[in-house]
Parts: sequence; C-alpha cells; structure tokens
Amino acid sequence: MVKKTRVNIVGAGVIGLTTGLVLQRNGYQVNIIAEHWPGDLNVNYTSPWAGAYIKPDPKLDEKWRKLEEVSYKTLWALSYMDDTSVIRIPGFDMYSKDLQINGEPWLKGIYHKFQVIPKDKLPKGVEYGISYTTVSMDVPKYLRWLLNQFTNAGGTKKKAHLNHLNDAFEPDVDIVVNCTGISARTFGGVEDDKVFSTRGQLVAVWAPHVKTAKALHEDDTLTYIIPREDGEVILGGTSDVNEYDGTPDPKTAELILNRCVKLCPELHQGKGLSSLQIIRHTVGLRPSRKDGIRLETEIRKNSAGKDVIVCHNYGHHSHGYARSWGSAMEVLDLIEAAVKNRQRNVAKL
Repeated sequence: MVKKTRVNIVGAGVIGLTTGLVLQRNGYQVNIIAEHWPGDLNVNYTSPWAGAYIKPDPKLDEKWRKLEEVSYKTLWALSYMDDTSVIRIPGFDMYSKDLQINGEPWLKGIYHKFQVIPKDKLPKGVEYGISYTTVSMDVPKYLRWLLNQFTNAGGTKKKAHLNHLNDAFEPDVDIVVNCTGISARTFGGVEDDKVFSTRGQLVAVWAPHVKTAKALHEDDTLTYIIPREDGEVILGGTSDVNEYDGTPDPKTAELILNRCVKLCPELHQGKGLSSLQIIRHTVGLRPSRKDGIRLETEIRKNSAGKDVIVCHNYGHHSHGYARSWGSAMEVLDLIEAAVKNRQRNVAKL
C-alpha cells in the first residue's frame, strides 16, 4: 500500500474543515488540530457566528471570482442533499447608489435567475438592484456536517492549543496548512499584522414565514435578512473595524431590528416590532485582512531539517462560507504544484 502524504491543518473553522475535507478526499491523510470545534462558542472561533449565505458582489475583484464560483456551485449541489442544512432561497440586493454596472455577465453565468432590476421597479431611494437565487446555511448544523464528512472520509482530529506554527511540524508530516483565521495576527510563526477584526453584531428571530434574503447597501451601512432551514432568520448587521468586544450592544440590536423591519415589514406580519420572537443576540469577529485572503505556499524546515510545505488559507473577512470551497480547491492546487516542484528539485540532485 502506498503511504499517503500526511497533512496537518491548524484551525477547525469553516475554512479549516472544508480544506481538510477536500484534501482528505483527494488522497492525503489529514489531521486537523484546533482548540475550538463545532459546538464550541468562543468569540475567537469565528465560524459559528456567521450569517452564512452567498451574496453576489457585482464589484468583486476578478482574482476572487473563481473562489466564489466554485463555492456557490458546490453549495448549490449540497442543497439537494439531506442533513447539510444548505437551502436554496431567492435573494434581492439593493443599493442607494447607482453602481453603473450593466448586469455583470459573469454573475449571470453563475447565479441562478440573476438579473438586474429595472430602475422603475426599485423602491424609493434605491438606485441599483439585483435579484437571484442563492443558498444559506444553518451554521452549527453545517459545521457539524463538514466535520462528520471529514472524519467519515478517514480524516483525524486533535483538540489542542498551539502557540506556534512549528508545533504542527510533526516528524512524519510533509505539509502544514494554516487556517487560523483571526488568530493569524498573533499566532507564532505567522504574526500577520495585515489581519484585523471586523466586529459584526446579529439578531436571530423566529420568522418561518420569511423565505427571501434581502440586503440594502446605504453608504457605510449594510442591512440584511437571511432565512435559514429551521425557521430562524438572521438580521444584521454591523461592520466595526478593529473592534474585539464580543458582548452584544442593546442599542445596536435595536437599530438592527428597526432597519430590518423597515426593509422587510413582513417580519412582524403587521403586528409591530414588539411582536418579534427574538431567539438570541450574537457577535462575531470577522477575520479581515488588508490585501484580502492569503493563499500561498512556502517551504520551512522542521526541527530535523526536513523541508515542510506550508500553505496559508486565511483572511476571508465576511466571505468565509462564500469562498470556502473555492479556497480549499485552490489549496489543493497550490499543494500539488509545490509537491511537483519539490520532486523536480530532488530529481536534479
């Protein structure tokens, strides 16, 4: 039997779990090492707090388009499977400023039923709008599904707190993948000062009659409504740069509720704001990064002087779920290119 190449992944958020699953399914023997796992609720464990749906970005930089396309198509396929919690929902995005974009052909080729809404059909104060069909996820259930798929495929896991990337350089490990998210700013051996927190506050309400995602972009404010599989609806939100406080603010929650009801009056079915059944208030720290996602490989030495391929995959800001599968596939491509390059170098010796 051919020995599989061993990979250690640091981090078990949506990026670490998805990357682990992709590598495990593609012939690697993967072990995920993390302090926090699905089911844990820690403000520095970002993934459980996300709204988690894919919202088209007409202004998206071309270098990130492949990541979103791969993720959207994969999650769309998962929406037909049981137990994933991924569902298909109609979506409407509105902007208070005219983006002066004529339909974005690349989005029309990806998103189901994508179209630019004619200006005469837009509400007062809205200058640009799009409609489409997308996917949303029940985050706790989806993270558990990813973990179960990973372990069922033969992947292993270890609950541990690492202080330094070198702690993952075990003697028989050939590849280490860094999926530390917001912790990449302080994690030993990485210490990326381009990483920062963007605090987001959400309100979860019980509104099973709401089936459509809506978003309204107004200057620096984004209001959004995300239905989930079980009848929960996520209301947001905020975007507080370099804020690390994990405690929900009551005044902010009130502002979110008022903005969301204005955007989607059917939330309270004409019974008033006080009739909303609030399930919980949450805060998450988005793992933002100047220059965007870090997706690259490098070679480092372990304690015995052996070359180890290190691949970085972090800095997804609010797009972790929307680009998770795409970035995981990019990691696979980067690793395979690095392995081939190492083999060529060895052959030259």
